[in-house]
Amino acid sequence: MKTLLHTAVLVASMATAITANASLTPASPIADSPLFASIPFEELTLEHMDIRQIIPMPINGLSAIDNAGQVMYASSNGRFVFIGQMYDLWKGGALETMEEIEQASTRIYLDGLQLHPRDLNTVTIGNGPIDITIFTDPLCEHCHALAHEAKAYSDDYTFYFVVVPALGDESHELAQRLHCAENPSEGAEALLNGTINLLATRENCDLEGYEKTLLASEVLGVNGVPFLIHQDGRVNRGRPQHLDQWLQGGR
Repeated sequence: MKTLLHTAVLVASMATAITANASLTPASPIADSPLFASIPFEELTLEHMDIRQIIPMPINGLSAIDNAGQVMYASSNGRFVFIGQMYDLWKGGALETMEEIEQASTRIYLDGLQLHPRDLNTVTIGNGPIDITIFTDPLCEHCHALAHEAKAYSDDYTFYFVVVPALGDESHELAQRLHCAENPSEGAEALLNGTINLLATRENCDLEGYEKTLLASEVLGVNGVPFLIHQDGRVNRGRPQHLDQWLQGGR
């Protein structure tokens, strides 16, 4: 798991792997498209583009574009264009259509990283068959409200609240204290009640799990809390306006 996470850090600017080849064989679906049948790739310019859809990728400065029915990839200023196959290493398989690209760009598959939230700095609420992972901060009021709301759905879902220091040094001290709690079973109530600072801690606490949590949050792009990941891969940044609807597949 640690190796996979460190490997993911090395490709964090990608989240997927891109292979591009400008010299296309006649059998290639790219070469067979009407656009490239009439215009050699090396002669392609902006005036030849017929852009029908743009999907920002979870890669800095890169977007997928539907150019007259052909999937291409372009830099943020539209100057550089890549053609080839993109692979989703977290879910597995090539992304060949705009629909597949959009789904991959908006979903996170923890299984692909062999990452389970229970291995992180986590407290658990509920014991339902569907897993919901929520990155939270000890000082985040919206996160606390969400945790209390989640209790109402604890029969149908298992909520893994992964505690990270998103809001500064005090949050770091509290999150680390939770990780080192002498009695981990007290963690959920301490998080809900805002009493992590009162938890007794173990001496010589091993921080490997805490450091793994920080690494995981970086790899997954957790840039704010709460940050929710549904078992089906859907992601929600911020507290859902209607948690019940989001849990069932809505927004």
